[in-house]
Amino acid sequence: MVNAETALLRRPIAVVNAGDGLAVVANGRSGTLSFIDSDSLRVSGEYRLRGTPTDLISSGSRLLLTEQDGWLSSVLLNERGPSIEWRLALPHEPTTVCASEAGDWCSVSSTWERAVTFVNLPDGDGQTPEVIANVSLPFSPREQLILPGENRLMVADAFGPRVAVIDLKDYRVESIREIPGNNIRGLTLSTDQTRVYVTHELINEIAPPRSSEIIWGSMVSDAMREITVAAIADPKVSLMNGGRFIAVGNNTRGAGDPNALMMRDDGRLIVTIGGLGQIGVVEPGGIGVTRIVAGRRPVDIAKFSEDRFLVVNQHSDSLTRVDFHDKSPQTKTEERVLSSDIVVSDEVAIARDPKIARDAGAYSETEQAEYDAYEAEYEGDDGNDVSSFEPSDAAAYRSNSYRSSDDPEVDPRSTDVATTSYQIGPDAPEGERQLYATATSLSLGQSPPLLARDRGEQLFFDASLSRGGWYSCHSCHTDGHTSGSLADTLSDGGEGAPKRILSLRGVGETAPWAWVGDKSVIKAQVLQTLKLTMQGRKMSERDVDDLVAFLESIPAAPVFRAPETDADRELVAKGRVLFESLDCASCHAGTILTSDGTYDVGFTDERGTTEFNPPSLRGVGHLHGLFHDLRASELKDVIQEFQHQLPRELTLEEQNELIRYLESL
Repeated sequence: MVNAETALLRRPIAVVNAGDGLAVVANGRSGTLSFIDSDSLRVSGEYRLRGTPTDLISSGSRLLLTEQDGWLSSVLLNERGPSIEWRLALPHEPTTVCASEAGDWCSVSSTWERAVTFVNLPDGDGQTPEVIANVSLPFSPREQLILPGENRLMVADAFGPRVAVIDLKDYRVESIREIPGNNIRGLTLSTDQTRVYVTHELINEIAPPRSSEIIWGSMVSDAMREITVAAIADPKVSLMNGGRFIAVGNNTRGAGDPNALMMRDDGRLIVTIGGLGQIGVVEPGGIGVTRIVAGRRPVDIAKFSEDRFLVVNQHSDSLTRVDFHDKSPQTKTEERVLSSDIVVSDEVAIARDPKIARDAGAYSETEQAEYDAYEAEYEGDDGNDVSSFEPSDAAAYRSNSYRSSDDPEVDPRSTDVATTSYQIGPDAPEGERQLYATATSLSLGQSPPLLARDRGEQLFFDASLSRGGWYSCHSCHTDGHTSGSLADTLSDGGEGAPKRILSLRGVGETAPWAWVGDKSVIKAQVLQTLKLTMQGRKMSERDVDDLVAFLESIPAAPVFRAPETDADRELVAKGRVLFESLDCASCHAGTILTSDGTYDVGFTDERGTTEFNPPSLRGVGHLHGLFHDLRASELKDVIQEFQHQLPRELTLEEQNELIRYLESL
């Protein structure tokens, strides 16, 4: 058991209802499980695990835990704490786990491996789990949902728009279709089990970051999509057939990075708004969202009853309990909450306003004042100022009203709780029930001072860096990789020529930056992005340095497909010889597989640009869509259809060798 006074950077990633009012939280960074009494909202214990958790669910009498280094574990709970029942090796970096209602099997998605593994779960002592199928997919899977009848599994793309349906009778991929969007982070069934709700974002490639395009959600939309189960089950039908688009961000108020969601029995949807530290309650008709303040980056929800839900906040190491009720709460009006992590007594109910709070808003009051000032500063700016940014410009980019709530180091980490009450939705007609909610936040324990890269990570996922709170860095560069979309960010000197969003995996080693390679210092690229693409609250120079520190800490993408046999290794070796003899290495050089020049590769963008800096080829097999405009769908198209910069025509055998080498990177 972890000592209660031990300072840990926890970074919770999942919360489950373990029964009898017990909530169990999996902490991704500290490798611990936190036990919380959901009634008293107190941490009753914390226990170390062997690995780094990526997901946690409850399945019958056990908890199922996936770990980053390739394990599925069964955790049993007893009076002495958790114990590991068994561990099963799985493909590289399992990401999510999903189990049948009976608890007799589960499925595990492995994002980088592009696989879903199905496992029979033991039902007695001495038995062991058994892998019964390993299903390969042509995209990187993450979220999963078992459809009604338990005869199909819906699996969503971790980065882009793809959705697969797997037939559970023979583990066959029944269909792969797309929804307009990216960053699919939540899947849930309606209470009548006829519809599926999906949280995602939608990047509009023809909308440049002008003020009006950002603030009205034209450049990036934050949304949910309703899809009928009937459409999902029919491979010949578009997923949009009979469905609808539900705006979580609306008017001028973004809802950057919607994550997990659940539906109440009354048809209201509860969605975590990760980029703004909020919980949205969406009205049954999909029109109207009440926002509740949570902690930094809420990512998962657990249901304890129809009127009680617990949410984990990854970047504030905290948990928020939301209790719904129909009694207008008594509040003390002399207290005000400007931050969800302010420490107050748990005997005091605090409202954000002198009256019951109706909505958390997109910003705190201090943030709104700053935003109004920036709005005035940007007034008249048409978004076309693409003057070069260098590190010396950082001083000019400091906030004039820098505040402690911007600084993760000074966030309180007491186990006291903060409580705020909200009216849910508009005033109910006379005689009908008015719904209210009380949100109570709890720190999971003491935290150490944050390193620069940890503070930068918080900023990377913070949608208040964008005008109106519509998107964070993560919205386009999903988890430090890429959504695979096109976006017009003005980074190439102007608007009208959208480019493929580059992966940030290993970005600290891939100078120069941007498609046109005009930034030799990564900080200059960050400053330009903050000014031209994000246009949100300004940051101190230390903030910018922290963001750079996080970017430089992102590792390169893992190898896409390493050779496994002698014959395969020989094929890769032949491909490497070809790669070098065909002079591919003159642009994609060294171990980083890029270079610092720009080259005319026979393409011209919409603005007439003909020279581009070559992106690194490390992990290139993980990408969907290649070249600056996605004209090639996959690696084989680059070689076979476009014959990209090849000095001669290759035989079919040589093509296969070169493609296999690129896949091995």
